[in-house]
Amino acid sequence: MLAYHKVNNINAKVGIYLRISLEDGDKIESNSIDNQRKLIYEYLYKNNFVNMKEFIDDGITGTTFNRKGFRELLENIENGNINTVITKDVSRMGRDYVKTGYYIEDYFVNKGVRYISLLDDIDTYNEVIGNELLPFKAILSDMYSKDISLKQRSSLKERKKRGRYIACYAPYGYKKNKENVGRLDIDKEASEIVKRTFDLFLQGFGTTAIAKIYTEEKIPTPAMQLNMNADKSSILYKVWKANTIKRILRNKTYLGHMIQNKETTISHKNHTRVLLDEKDYIIIYNHHLPIINIEDFEKANQILDSHKRGKGNERKPTILHKLLYCNECKKRLQRRDCKNKIYYFCGTRTTFHLCDNSNNVSYGDIESTVLQYIKEILNKYCNKDLLQDIYIKEYKKNKTNIKNYNVTLSEYSKELLKINNKLEVLYNDKLNDVISVEMYKKYSTSLKEEQKKLEAKTKNIKNLINNEENEIQSLKDNKEKINKLINKFYDLNDINTEVISEFIEKISIDKNRKFHINLKFKI
Repeated sequence: MLAYHKVNNINAKVGIYLRISLEDGDKIESNSIDNQRKLIYEYLYKNNFVNMKEFIDDGITGTTFNRKGFRELLENIENGNINTVITKDVSRMGRDYVKTGYYIEDYFVNKGVRYISLLDDIDTYNEVIGNELLPFKAILSDMYSKDISLKQRSSLKERKKRGRYIACYAPYGYKKNKENVGRLDIDKEASEIVKRTFDLFLQGFGTTAIAKIYTEEKIPTPAMQLNMNADKSSILYKVWKANTIKRILRNKTYLGHMIQNKETTISHKNHTRVLLDEKDYIIIYNHHLPIINIEDFEKANQILDSHKRGKGNERKPTILHKLLYCNECKKRLQRRDCKNKIYYFCGTRTTFHLCDNSNNVSYGDIESTVLQYIKEILNKYCNKDLLQDIYIKEYKKNKTNIKNYNVTLSEYSKELLKINNKLEVLYNDKLNDVISVEMYKKYSTSLKEEQKKLEAKTKNIKNLINNEENEIQSLKDNKEKINKLINKFYDLNDINTEVISEFIEKISIDKNRKFHINLKFKI
């Protein structure tokens, strides 16, 4: 059943949502942002809506709801700033019928939000025929999006087969030809680095050594060269990595062959990329000028293959391996095996000298420290009476805070109701010529400012209540969890996978060899 709530047009806080995407086939002029805006504003003025805010997603597909404008709309709904949403039609909201239906028929209903779709004759405030047709319209919109997606995939595949390079970025060492779309030309500066990489590797330099040379010489990395949307604030943005060198040495594009269709998305709704089998690759031989000759390429790859660890020599991962981090640069610690012992160290420090953490910590010491820490926790909380006293004390404090906050919230609600009533009376007085338009603007502006301040205070109080309720739930969960852990692990003698899954979230080691252990529960 769709939402029905008593918010009239005058007091409605309207969120106007506008979206267009060429991926969805929204090429028609009538779907432009300006035309959507014009249609909606005509409706607003005819129906006496006065409080409105725009949210726009220009060029974002309707098959995903991870859109900046839409997220901002939801935030405003959560904060109580929007109680009415208007779109030109349902497809502007989204083209995934399951998620579109969820937002319109579930989320908006629970939040008391009125939804209006102009061209579909949908208004959840009033009983109109479009409301009953909403599920069918959403399904048709989804089918339309799927059809567009299939046509686009087919078109892209055909262009790949015809030898057109269609990726966003040209491979490092090449650049896109601006006049002949889909053609690759050699990038003079970057191609010299590619040649030098093969030369150095064939001279006996390892991938790490080559990366270190390039970093010290301040040669722009591929991400810098192509101005990719990477995290430019990261300390590693300007650093060459061994894996980058390996990718260059393995890339058959430098032989003059174009290799595309290596990956795809799961579906028109799920844009997660997955790798395809080699049989599905689209390869065009001698597509562009080569940078590396076949002899050097094969020699380099033979050396790389010989460096692969044989199956009999594969290292068994330690059970804490994926949880170990450097507390200084936040990167995962790397492993080194030496004289039948395992050590962990910061690779950012060792390879690039960009971190202060120079420690080599034996894995045995790590396990001992973690085991001792867990045993101390179990000993500290083994007194169940003490645990119960702590719980009751904290619970009472949270409950008292919630009670006080609710009293304040009730006072704010009464004040807001008074202001809303005043605004409605004021508007009616203006319509009936009891007061002038100038007086209406003057008094309504003052009341709306007061209303805005009260809404901000209300939002803050609600957040405080929510925090207190989360604390109470956390207390309950932690109390039960700690009791179970005490009973299960009190006689703990060693670290195992069960202990890790129950206790450990993350382990960081700082430059002073101090351990920072994050648990999966709050104590």
